[in-house]
Amino acid sequence: MKNTNKTKKPTVNYGSLNPEAIYTATGKVARASHNAERHVALNGLTVADALATRQVTVADIKYDVAKGFIKLVK
Repeated sequence: MKNTNKTKKPTVNYGSLNPEAIYTATGKVARASHNAERHVALNGLTVADALATRQVTVADIKYDVAKGFIKLVK
């Protein structure tokens, strides 16, 4: 009998984000403390690594970039 239970790596949809870009805090502080803490905690990680922490979503990253809390450095 064959073992059909193979572990598959989940597929991640990065949308228009480059998974190798570096999540970089700009110093602008969000009013919500949990968001401000997230910006500091994820600073320096790649987008792929930041998403893997499950503290942030693609939509969160796009919003944070649009509002100037973070920038994505290639």
